[in-house]
Amino acid sequence: MINTIFHINVKGMEIYVNILSFIAVVAFTITLIEGLFILYIDFKSRGNQLFFLICLAISIWLVGGAFGYSAETSDDAMFWLTMSSPGFIFMHAFVLHFVLRYTGFIMSSPVSLLLYLPSLCFLYLSMAGQQVFSDIFRSGDFWVMVPDYQSLPFYLLMANYLTYYFIALTLLYVSMKRTKSTRVRSQSRIIFIAIIITITSYNVEPFLAPLFFDYLTYGQAPLYSIVWVSLIWYAMNKYRFLGVYERFISTDVLDSLYEMVIIIDNSKRVIETNSALRKKLGISRKPASLHEIFVEYDLVERLLDSIEANPLQDIALNLVLPEGRTGLVNSTLSVFRDRFQDAAGFIIIAQEITGMYSLFRERGITEREYQLIRLVLAGNSNKKIAKNLNISLRTVETHITNIYGKLGLKRRGELINFCTELLAGPAN
Repeated sequence: MINTIFHINVKGMEIYVNILSFIAVVAFTITLIEGLFILYIDFKSRGNQLFFLICLAISIWLVGGAFGYSAETSDDAMFWLTMSSPGFIFMHAFVLHFVLRYTGFIMSSPVSLLLYLPSLCFLYLSMAGQQVFSDIFRSGDFWVMVPDYQSLPFYLLMANYLTYYFIALTLLYVSMKRTKSTRVRSQSRIIFIAIIITITSYNVEPFLAPLFFDYLTYGQAPLYSIVWVSLIWYAMNKYRFLGVYERFISTDVLDSLYEMVIIIDNSKRVIETNSALRKKLGISRKPASLHEIFVEYDLVERLLDSIEANPLQDIALNLVLPEGRTGLVNSTLSVFRDRFQDAAGFIIIAQEITGMYSLFRERGITEREYQLIRLVLAGNSNKKIAKNLNISLRTVETHITNIYGKLGLKRRGELINFCTELLAGPAN
């Protein structure tokens, strides 16, 4: 009988749980919760999805271990080893894919799928009965696993493991040297250490130690995943890993502002907006991209790329309003920094320009013509205006000609100067 720390009676069937099974259950629970938490933070992020798959692979491995450690017979133990094999066969592929995505070396999903071909082959061999362990026998209270040193698939799997981890470590090292971000460098260092520990615990302990030393392995490798999980949790809390820093933004403060506020990360993804902007846009949810906020979203992206130390002020932009309307706003674009003084993203603060249409209406300008004037002031070409308003280029040119006639102007530059002077006058 296995030495147990407790046992459960289910409908007359005794289930005994030893210390290794208990640790596996605890590690499984923590790992799965962490993976789900990361997915909850941003389920659309490919990096977060891949990290969840890493946690899922570890969890599958731990489930097999939890049942296998307390198995009554060697056949049962081998069965649970087979059931857990998808976890340890795919984990290193998920880790490399995650690192490739994290460091920005490969972003294309079709190319990255090639990483999983070896794991699919090893999974087939595992399900066909060719395990990495040739035998399992009892030693005292625990099962001892004998590595299959005579099997070619065993060495191919080890080579696949170590090659993938070596590539991941190399990419992380290069990324640490390249980045100027203290936060990213610290995150990369923690992942680097976690992978080193993974290589040691998942490969050296069960496979190399029995080969060179008088050492018996009890298959406790998956239990060491608690170290990996703890390090990543530390990175999330201290260095705001995998987008956790977005949760630190106080939406209550933003919603109390009269000005419209958009917070954007370095990849031009909208992190947060305040209620003033959402109310103006006529939506209740956070916009997914700048395309949903500004007519001149491509101009905004170029302006963000050009910001250095000083903010860009008095930028005229047009908001995308309901029913095909636009709203002219005066905007300030600036960089915001985290507590490590690294550039973490951008802030756009916009104020609506009010009372302007009445000044043009007195001069016979219609609402449609005023809409075109706002787009011209924001720097849009006639072609861009036609595209944004879904009208023909000829219609745009006709409107512009009518505007010139009503205001006594002849060219675009005169229109811009006229509007600037009009806004600066006492009437405004």
